[in-house]
Amino acid sequence: MREIAILLLSLGLLSFIGVKAQDKNLFNHVGWGVSLGTDGIGLEAALPVGNYVQARTGFSFMPKFSYSSDVKYGTQSLGNMSDKKINIKGTLNMQDWKFLFDLYPSQSSTFHFTAGFYLGQKALVTAKNTESNSLLSNGGYILIGGQPFGADQLGIANVEVRTNSFKPYLGVGFGRAVPRKSKVGVSCDFGVQFWGKPKIYGWNEDLLNYGFREIRYQDIEAGSDAEDARDAIKTLNSIGVYPVISVRLNGIIF
Repeated sequence: MREIAILLLSLGLLSFIGVKAQDKNLFNHVGWGVSLGTDGIGLEAALPVGNYVQARTGFSFMPKFSYSSDVKYGTQSLGNMSDKKINIKGTLNMQDWKFLFDLYPSQSSTFHFTAGFYLGQKALVTAKNTESNSLLSNGGYILIGGQPFGADQLGIANVEVRTNSFKPYLGVGFGRAVPRKSKVGVSCDFGVQFWGKPKIYGWNEDLLNYGFREIRYQDIEAGSDAEDARDAIKTLNSIGVYPVISVRLNGIIF
């Protein structure tokens, strides 16, 4: 897995820094961490930056939960809606590399402030039909919540919920990523990712707008058959932060 490879690379880099700095009482330990929270399962490497700061880097990832549903499809003309349905599959894609700094008010404190960022892919959720369809490959579309989404030349309709790939993080917590009084410790964190306003994009085969286009709630008429989709998109656009609550098991490598 890419996440494991980058984590091992990060751990190797931190270990190298720790070995070089041991005599200076700076970066003099390297720790490991395994976390579970609303940001998924986390694997981390950590080191102290003096007595008041600890740095953490690693990956957090949510299992790729999927959901399938049958939706109607038709041709480009909204008046030519087929009674047939096609299966679409939505998948959660929540995977982030993170780099965080824990700031402690005193040398003996376990309470800390945390600042840093998460970096991942833009498409938080993807949805597409599980099989290609000849009708969809010729200007066809599927309906989700009454809103039409076009398909590519292979007959695959793609819908994505996107956030910013760069997500600053602020939070507070208790515990130390690199334990000071034992080989293993537990810590917890509470904070938010600033991931921007999530937006919905659908595939468009129009020659003037080839590729993904944003589906805005303003483009859907109030009182139309797609009003539920309109309200859902409007609500989604208003969620600019994502809460992160996690519990982490920490240990010392050396």
